[in-house]
Amino acid sequence: MEYKYISDVKPKDLWYIAMLRIYRSFIGIINVVFMVAMIMLTIRFWSTSGGILKAFMIIGCMIFPVIQPLAIYGKSVKQLENLPNNLMLTFNDRGVLVECDGKCENIKWSRITNAIKQKNMIVVMSDGRHGYMLTDRMLGDKKEEFYEFLCEKLRR
Repeated sequence: MEYKYISDVKPKDLWYIAMLRIYRSFIGIINVVFMVAMIMLTIRFWSTSGGILKAFMIIGCMIFPVIQPLAIYGKSVKQLENLPNNLMLTFNDRGVLVECDGKCENIKWSRITNAIKQKNMIVVMSDGRHGYMLTDRMLGDKKEEFYEFLCEKLRR
């Protein structure tokens, strides 16, 4: 069996995975606690504060629900600029063939560490920090079939 996909990663895909990683970790809990505390402090001291302090309180309330996601999206756009274009991924019985700008690399299944299925993508990890994102746009209706193929290869 063989699956071929051309990489079509968009900034929103990188943003989505970064936000998931943040809010599924201890940092996400700290973000929520800080945001709730900031909202409570703003409500408590709003009537007795001057204009400049009110502006700082509003900015403080917007750090995690507005400013942080926008900053992460900007970082995702910059990160996407560094990724190669026209990346072709071929998954077969021998491993993963990565083709980019006329160069080829064959990654054996023993080097693939994990396959992570998300709501809108599958991430094939080539090591602990690097991987290949395959979005639902790329996978189409073969997402489940492809994921089962990956799991079968990784179990061996």
